[in-house]
Amino acid sequence: MPIMERPDEREALEILRKIEPEKYQEAILLDKPDIQNPTQNIGVEVTQSLKESVLKALSIDEINVHNDKQILEIIKERYGNDVLRINLPLPDNTKKKVAISIANWHSLFNLIEAYDNKVEKLQSGNYKLYKENNLFIFVFGEDEKSIEQLAKHIYRKKVGRQYDFVYVYSQPTVYMIDRQMNIVVKKTF
Repeated sequence: MPIMERPDEREALEILRKIEPEKYQEAILLDKPDIQNPTQNIGVEVTQSLKESVLKALSIDEINVHNDKQILEIIKERYGNDVLRINLPLPDNTKKKVAISIANWHSLFNLIEAYDNKVEKLQSGNYKLYKENNLFIFVFGEDEKSIEQLAKHIYRKKVGRQYDFVYVYSQPTVYMIDRQMNIVVKKTF
């Protein structure tokens, strides 16, 4: 059965080809990990971090509530129990329309949760491992402080298998984080 191509994985591949063509020009879309370049011995898993952006778009980020159950109750109270349709502001002042099922709120991750979730899956043995294993995270409107917090988290949380580089894409900027807390900023335009 052929693998269905996801638009976010295609976009991640195109971004990587733009910022590091020598590493990703020959890469292809597969699964586990999503982007693979056997010639360069590199694999990249792709994910998203939406939670903070959704809360900000709903003006709930100002509420001093860090309990997901309480946040979900506030959302249900204000917006109902079905599908949440919102426009997420992007750093380039455009908006991205998203529809989120309230029933799937638990699967929205903040930046560190998105990283931890994928690191946990990397430990499972269900992924083809390469000499270089990387993670690409789409975020919407992430700030520098969040990127620095993720870099510190990566540095502190050393587990069995880790990603060599974590690419965090907040249009039009890609933050490249390594295991030593180094952050390199690249523009995609």
